[in-house]
Amino acid sequence: MTPAVLYLRVSSKRQKEEGYSIPAQKKLLREYAKANDFKIVKEFEDDETAKNTGRKEFGEMVKLLKNNKEVNTILVEKTDRLYRNHKDYVVIDELGVTVFLVKENEVIGKGASSHQKFVHDIKLAVAKNYIDNLSEEVRKGQKTKAEQGFYPGGVPPVGYILERVEGKSTLKIDKTNKQLPIKMFEYYATGRYSLDSLIKKIKDEGLFIPSNFPHHSTLKTLAKSTMNRILRNHLYYGAFMWNKKMYQGSHKPLITKELWSKVQKVLNKQENRGAESKYNTLPFLFKGLLTCGECGRTITAEKKIKPSGKEYVYYRCTKFNKNCSQKAVNEKVIDKQIEDRLTGLEVPEETIDYITEGLKQSLNLKRTTEDYTRKNLESRKNKLQDQLDTMYEDKLNKIITLEFYQKKSEEYSQEILDLDDKISRYTRADINFYNFGSKILELAKRAGFLYKNATLSERQELLNFLLSNSKLKDGKVLILFKKPFDTIYQRASCSDWRRGRDSNPRCP
Repeated sequence: MTPAVLYLRVSSKRQKEEGYSIPAQKKLLREYAKANDFKIVKEFEDDETAKNTGRKEFGEMVKLLKNNKEVNTILVEKTDRLYRNHKDYVVIDELGVTVFLVKENEVIGKGASSHQKFVHDIKLAVAKNYIDNLSEEVRKGQKTKAEQGFYPGGVPPVGYILERVEGKSTLKIDKTNKQLPIKMFEYYATGRYSLDSLIKKIKDEGLFIPSNFPHHSTLKTLAKSTMNRILRNHLYYGAFMWNKKMYQGSHKPLITKELWSKVQKVLNKQENRGAESKYNTLPFLFKGLLTCGECGRTITAEKKIKPSGKEYVYYRCTKFNKNCSQKAVNEKVIDKQIEDRLTGLEVPEETIDYITEGLKQSLNLKRTTEDYTRKNLESRKNKLQDQLDTMYEDKLNKIITLEFYQKKSEEYSQEILDLDDKISRYTRADINFYNFGSKILELAKRAGFLYKNATLSERQELLNFLLSNSKLKDGKVLILFKKPFDTIYQRASCSDWRRGRDSNPRCP
């Protein structure tokens, strides 16, 4: 018998009433397991209508499957019982298990047919892209926060704590520990201390007391690297670095900019810093896309001018600290190989239907997961707005006091703004979702044509969208496609993979 786990979930009272109750799912899955020779190792139940909401059992199931390699099968009623969002979809895929969607008569994983695996790859690529896009939207929100002067970096450095002010996490001076960084800067600026002797000085004066640090602090010991990080931190004079860009903070500084600058001069002198490295900033077509197939180092590009005045671009291994035999390759040679390979990516028209099917299933997954979350956010926002309307009317009718109205109004208004921010992230992620799916279809039809007729920047964008970890060795480009284009290329190369055939043929 094949060992398997059962996963059961219900997320609302309405679902219970419509026949999706835990007992109903359990009956269906137990009968399926018995009929198909599965041995149920454990059952996991998440009832999100209960007082303690969340998916604790989902996490426990993932943990069991990671730690017990003998169990690699999940039985679940249907897609939206297992996946609550696109992240869940990716988590399950990375486990390498086989999922039986009993009501949908679908198998995902090792036991799936060639057609099912292909559709699964399409769905997985779309899911990963959706997650990445939501993460990008979070980063955009952090950027907006940074532009407003609010530190978005999570745990603050020693000398500061985070406090919630008007709905935003704001840096405040930690009065208990502020002298530690202040004295570090003052002492080091004199030039009389090395980092080692400064550590001793700080400890001798009793300034370093970890038991006094706030609970979120990760500072446990003083090392040279820690001291260097603190002394380089712009935040102490009122600015901060976020994503390689400097912002002016709204928080109160602990030291002056002049003191910070003086410390940097001492640090630079002691570290004997040389001239800044010069980086190649020319817009070469394949820059950043290739690594050496022999030694794994970065492939760099350089322009050569022949005596005739004609210009050529060559790509070569940096060979940094490596004995590498690879020779430089002309850009035109690489360009021709990639163009030929992208032309090979194009699938026959009749197989476009399989890609379309995967995109449609991805849309259904979004409707039952991410869209459901978004609707809950919108519902909560509407409820708060109704409460604000009612309170305002009560204030006008003198049913509640002005003080009470102002207090609750601020709370509700801030939560509405936070919800608006979250809803807008989903809106922008949805737009990207549709664009991403459209690009998959378009490139599957005519990737080679689009590449051949694109501008330099368009080609770079196209290659960044399609390729991952490609290599250059012996003058040949070893192209690796991102998902789902790796599967699309494999299927396009397989002459007997056509409509009506689903015997899991072996492709090159």
